[in-house]
Amino acid sequence: MPAGRMNQFKDLTLHYDAPAGFTFKIYANAGAAGATLARTLTFPASTGQRPHTLPLDNPSVLEAVLLKYRAESTGIVRLFGGVIRWRPIGVYFDGANGEVWETQELGFGI
Repeated sequence: MPAGRMNQFKDLTLHYDAPAGFTFKIYANAGAAGATLARTLTFPASTGQRPHTLPLDNPSVLEAVLLKYRAESTGIVRLFGGVIRWRPIGVYFDGANGEVWETQELGFGI
């Protein structure tokens, strides 16, 4: 897999309606290993549309190139929208495939 931009994910806010509640599974792709289950979040039952925020940085920071998700419930889940807070942190290299990191020149203002 070519090097991709690694990201850190902080929290997830979903606007939803789920009378039975639901679980939200997040799969992270952090390299050539493919997507693995990274987090399982439980959203409480609601009657009517409501926003709910859950952290993604507990117990550790969630880092990945790509996220995939799946909502599971015994009832109906209506997702109206959502926001995920994240930041790019750079590029990870394996090194086993011959990648080399060369820093750029730094000017010191002399």
